Amino acid sequence: MSSLSPHFTLAELTRTSTGLPNDPAPSQVAALTSLCAHVLEPIRALLGVPLRVTSGFRSAHVNAAIKGAKGSQHLLGEAVDFVPVGMSVGEAMAKIAAARIPVDQLIVYPLGGFLHVSYRATRANRGELLTSAASGGSGGPYSKWKP
Repeated sequence: MSSLSPHFTLAELTRTSTGLPNDPAPSQVAALTSLCAHVLEPIRALLGVPLRVTSGFRSAHVNAAIKGAKGSQHLLGEAVDFVPVGMSVGEAMAKIAAARIPVDQLIVYPLGGFLHVSYRATRANRGELLTSAASGGSGGPYSKWKP
């Protein structure tokens, strides 16, 4: 089992229930490793709880099968959806936002019960804090997150 960081493995960040191949290229593994080091590990330390990854890297076939956004950062290895174990997503969002962890996007999905976080190692991060009102639990519409 290949470890990307102290608490996250490549298998965990590439798991899929679609049955389709989901093998990242070296550049995507590098992006996942950077995401773990700069964002996931700091978030885990900040919250003091494990993060259950529900979606990490997605191959084009996996992304299409789950009807993911065509330009999803999951395709690049730059995004992860997760649930903070034993903590509400609203509380987690507030703590992460207050800590100013360098993110490209941090999106809370109250109806889906998870957070989406992305990080761009090779270009500027936007630092967007958003809320999704999606009735299905993922996707938009999005609005600026308000503490």
